[in-house]
Amino acid sequence: MQLQSAFLFLSALAVTTASPLGRRCDSTGVTYVLPSTGGPTSLPAPDLPLQHILVGHGVQNYTCATTGVAGTSVGALAVLYDVTSLYPGSGPGSLSSAKWSALTSKVLHTTSLPIQTASPASPFPPPANLSVTGISKPLPFIGHHFFDLNGVPTFSLNDDAELFKGMKVLNIPAPADADQGLSGEGAVDWLYLSDKGGSVGHL
Repeated sequence: MQLQSAFLFLSALAVTTASPLGRRCDSTGVTYVLPSTGGPTSLPAPDLPLQHILVGHGVQNYTCATTGVAGTSVGALAVLYDVTSLYPGSGPGSLSSAKWSALTSKVLHTTSLPIQTASPASPFPPPANLSVTGISKPLPFIGHHFFDLNGVPTFSLNDDAELFKGMKVLNIPAPADADQGLSGEGAVDWLYLSDKGGSVGHL
């Protein structure tokens, strides 16, 4: 089990936690610059409108077939919070670039894990916003991330009004300076997901 906090950039029919320095503008004129690995490989930028920027706080589950080999992801559980309004330059409550870059690490290292690990049948607590020191307003709860019964990565937003069922298209190693986790487990790969079918809403 690996504790994680990560940005999720949700576009119509695409989810990405990484991308080259792709730029997207919304109707307010804000230009969103998606993150880059800073290395020789990057994920393709989504070519559809940005819907949400989320922070997911939870656990990534891995299993190892034998000692000494890399673990294989077998699931994840995370509570999702909407941080779109905190993007630098997006409004009066937005963060500086430095605070924005540090946001996921701050959530991971300064807030409690919002997963009930002792209750596998009901791992998610009642919906609640997340208070983070130094952020003027609590981060609004928007939904959950989990793997469904068929092992499909699922993002349920606004009580299933927006439901994304994804499949991995690409993955690349996270940057060398990415947060290594509470116990130094190492950062998970950055993923580009596409719609697997069965998604609902504008995701």
